[in-house]
Amino acid sequence: MKPRNSLRIIAMVALAAAMPATAIGQSLKSAVVGSWLVTSVVDQYDSGEKVNNWGKAKGNMTFDAAGRFSQIIIGDAQPGLKTPDPRKPDAPVVAYFGTYTVDEAKKTLSFNIEAASYSARVGAAFPSSFEVKGDVMTVVSGARKDQRGQFRPMIELKRAPSL
Repeated sequence: MKPRNSLRIIAMVALAAAMPATAIGQSLKSAVVGSWLVTSVVDQYDSGEKVNNWGKAKGNMTFDAAGRFSQIIIGDAQPGLKTPDPRKPDAPVVAYFGTYTVDEAKKTLSFNIEAASYSARVGAAFPSSFEVKGDVMTVVSGARKDQRGQFRPMIELKRAPSL
């Protein structure tokens, strides 16, 4: 074998070996940073029942590298909610912003809410489990309670394409 070919083969093997190490070495926090589109929201009740209270949910979650986040989820319009006031939603809406932290060991996100479309959430901290697989992230939020009982929102997100 010629020396040039040997060097090329060695370089290609070294590059191939280094690439998985880079992907494995990425922190969970750096994996969440960016803009994510909501693809589905399901509420999982303690009874095991999964309910889509949103219809075709749309929305966005954004995480910056400094530890700030924003979230908005909008469900299908509900005729019974419609009013002439354009400031009052006619669809289910959850909107939050605040700070977040990532616990690498426990693989959790903790959201600290500074403002919310539902004022009872302001000042609250919500630990959530999450998983990032490529361009898909799943977030299972901490327990909440509504008229049906205790549930955990399960949000599926897809990384927003770069423009």
